[in-house]
Amino acid sequence: MSNMRSSENAEVFTPELLQGDVDKHKKTYRFVCPHAGHFQCTLTNIVFVMEGEGEVLYKTVSWDPRLLDGLGQIQPAGPLYNIDCFHGSISRLHLPHCEISKENKDGLAVAHLTGGNIAIIQPLQVTENHVMIDIRDLCMFGILKRIFSPSPIAAQVLVFLRPITARQKEKIMDVHLLPLNVPLSEVKDQHAENTHIKTSSKCSLTPATEYSLCCQPEGSTVQPETEMFECNFGPNYHATFEVFVNVNIEEVKLSLLDKTNGKEVWLPRRILLTGNE
Repeated sequence: MSNMRSSENAEVFTPELLQGDVDKHKKTYRFVCPHAGHFQCTLTNIVFVMEGEGEVLYKTVSWDPRLLDGLGQIQPAGPLYNIDCFHGSISRLHLPHCEISKENKDGLAVAHLTGGNIAIIQPLQVTENHVMIDIRDLCMFGILKRIFSPSPIAAQVLVFLRPITARQKEKIMDVHLLPLNVPLSEVKDQHAENTHIKTSSKCSLTPATEYSLCCQPEGSTVQPETEMFECNFGPNYHATFEVFVNVNIEEVKLSLLDKTNGKEVWLPRRILLTGNE
C-alpha cells in the first residue's frame, strides 16, 4: 500500500495524564495533535494517524468476556483502549502487539466494540510491533488472536519495591510477569505506593508455562516457588512473585527460569534496592 508508513517513522509524544473521576488510580491519556501526521505515544506505543489537528483522549478499559464468547477460539492479545478524538480525525490506528511467531502474527485481528456490539477488523498490515487498521468510528479497540498451542511472546519483567518502614526487618519486592504491550504506566498507577526499579525488562515467555524466580544472595525468600505465566491485560495487575530480603541488603540478583527445561529466560540482573527509581 503506497501510503503505508511504518510505526518507526512516527513523531513521538508523551501524553498528559488526567486523573480519573471515579478511580483515582485510573488515568486518561491526553494528546493535543498539532497537525496531520503519524504520532506514537511513549507510554502505550499506540500510533495515531491524524488527518489534522485535534485532541485525543484514550484509556484502557476491561475486556468483557461475554462479548468474546460467540467468537470461537479467539482471545485478547492486548489491552482494550477506549479512544475519543475531538476537533479532528484519526484515520488509522497502529496498535502494539507482542507476538513473535509468524503464525500468531497472521492470526491477529482487531476488535471494535460499540454499544455492546463487537465487530472484527482485519489488519491492513502487521509489522514486527504493530497491527495497523483503518478506522471510521471511534470507541473501543483491542487486538485479538486465534488460540493456537502456546508459543513464546514478547514479555516484560517489572520489579517494584514496597515502602520500607523504620522497624521493618525485610525489604519486599513485587515482581510482575506481563506481556510487553501492557503499558508500564498502567501497572505503576495501580501500585503507586511502590517504587518501580528500572531494569532491562524485556524477555520471551510462553503462556501456560511454569516459571520460577531466582534471587541471590542466599537467605532471601521467593514466593510462590513457581507460577504459571498468563497473558494478563488487566484490569488488575497483581504481582507474580514476592521477594523478601534482609533490610540491610542494598543489591540483589534476580533471574527467571523456565521450569520445563531449566533454561534461564531472563538472565541475572543486578537490582539496586536503594528505593530510587
